[in-house]
Amino acid sequence: MVPQSGAPGPIVVPTPTACQVRCAGCRGILNVPAGITEFACPNCKLQQMLPPELRHQQQQQQGIAQGIDPSKIQLPCAHCKSLLNVPHGLDRFVCPQCKVELAVDLTKLHNYLTTLSNGGFTTTAYISGQPEEVVVDVEREEDEGGTIGETFTDYRPSKLSIGPPHPDPVVETSSLSAVQPPEPTYELKIAEEMEKSSALSSLQLETIIYASQRHSQHLPDNKRAGFFMGDGAGVGKGRTIAGLIWENWQHGRRKAVWLSVSSDLKFDARRDLDDVGATCVEVHALNKLPYSKLDSKSVGIMEGVIFLTYSSLIASSEKGRSRLQQLVKWCGPENDGLLVFDECHKAKNLVPESGGQATRTGEAVLEIQVQLPEARVVYCSATGASEPRNMGYMVRLGLWGPGTCFPQFQSFLGDV
Repeated sequence: MVPQSGAPGPIVVPTPTACQVRCAGCRGILNVPAGITEFACPNCKLQQMLPPELRHQQQQQQGIAQGIDPSKIQLPCAHCKSLLNVPHGLDRFVCPQCKVELAVDLTKLHNYLTTLSNGGFTTTAYISGQPEEVVVDVEREEDEGGTIGETFTDYRPSKLSIGPPHPDPVVETSSLSAVQPPEPTYELKIAEEMEKSSALSSLQLETIIYASQRHSQHLPDNKRAGFFMGDGAGVGKGRTIAGLIWENWQHGRRKAVWLSVSSDLKFDARRDLDDVGATCVEVHALNKLPYSKLDSKSVGIMEGVIFLTYSSLIASSEKGRSRLQQLVKWCGPENDGLLVFDECHKAKNLVPESGGQATRTGEAVLEIQVQLPEARVVYCSATGASEPRNMGYMVRLGLWGPGTCFPQFQSFLGDV
């Protein structure tokens, strides 16, 4: 509203907790309430931050008890809805109230700032004997539809109804929740047994179904397709692997190779197999066995799970016998049993940076996949690849190679 010429202009009084700043772009005056340190000008769209002295002033006005910290941004927890002061640049943290691990979806945060620039401000023009200036009231956007703070959403299997709910809350990023999973077509043999025992949750059964469904396919190079299990820590990947072994056991696939980072985890594997009802499946620690043929009369391992570490995979005897070749001979080139790379990030340095050398572990993980083309490969890690280069060993995912847009991993790496 513009008053008549000659009339005294209205007096603009900022709220006690607000401060006035001049936009660094269009030079308009903005009224910024306490608690907002980053914002975008509605006129010139420039994203900016309060200067340090004003952030300090707001902190003094509001008081420390209200939790306004100029070095942090306020976001609500996606689980318990508590308002959290999150330091700038911190993208993963644990809510101090509900102890749920959270991550900041930077895309959502960017969209929030864009939303502010499009509709989160109210503008009023004033004339007070000086050239016309624009005073903008910056209003805190209400959480309508979760434009801010919706870093995670609750996850439940959307296309399956078997199994009990997972015992702990499980979440996924908001961007992933917009992607629909494929239609489940695989019929699970252990479904009825798991329904009765409740040993596996609906989420874990969903993973077993999708892994088995993926394993029924072949890549254009005639190697069996693999599956990546990237559940976070504490979801129960070990028991899911045990359920997958038990499912394959019901189909007559009685040989499985399970790699992990520690020999002591063999006891966890034994426990998980017992929990899913696979008490008849033996677990053999490779580091306790000789380098001779595993299915020979002296050793006598005809079936079961061979459990080993990545260090054992690259080990060899004084006579030059390698553990890798020992495993390949035990499985056989036509073996279609499970080959599980638990904590698979141990092989991430197969493709080093310029000037570096590939690690023996990465090379061995790749080699055993080459020599067992029919193996049902499972890559399992909460941190499988911190950057695209770390994915070089995941050759069974079908992201590069014949029949894809990227004939070689290097072309995939260059474009991604």
